[in-house]
Amino acid sequence: MGSTICDLGVAARAILNNKILLVKEARGPYEGMWSLPKGSVDDGEGPETAVLRELEEETGAKGEIIGLAALRSTMNKQMPAVFICYDVQVTSNSGVIDADEISESKWFSLDELKSLSWVSDTMHNLSIEALSGSRMSIQSTKPLSKLGKKYYVYSVNKHSGYLSQV
Repeated sequence: MGSTICDLGVAARAILNNKILLVKEARGPYEGMWSLPKGSVDDGEGPETAVLRELEEETGAKGEIIGLAALRSTMNKQMPAVFICYDVQVTSNSGVIDADEISESKWFSLDELKSLSWVSDTMHNLSIEALSGSRMSIQSTKPLSKLGKKYYVYSVNKHSGYLSQV
């Protein structure tokens, strides 16, 4: 089986007290626009590690993955582009952010979302869904390992018991 190079991105969807944690872009084409804490998976890094790293870099929050919220795939410059959104529970928050990328991180209620300028419709829709009472996650089996390497399986079927409303 051959390998395919792809653009792999992740986002953290964190909810606390009926509010969602968002970040405001500090520079680039999306300067001043809001999104979920997000970023690219670095070489040698798994997506689960990347999403928790991005959450901490962009918001100062540490968290734990609850489950898989969404997956978006498309083609970008003749290369597959995959975006994975995880539901994350915030466990602590230092409030220290990467001011180079992010100008602000803030918790928003559902009513406040419509007045924001968004990086993308995907980010907006994932945020609305999270706060509208229809948020569901696919939970991973506990980390498995093969040949000393850890991996996760996210699967939904009538026997799995891994689908949860969060």
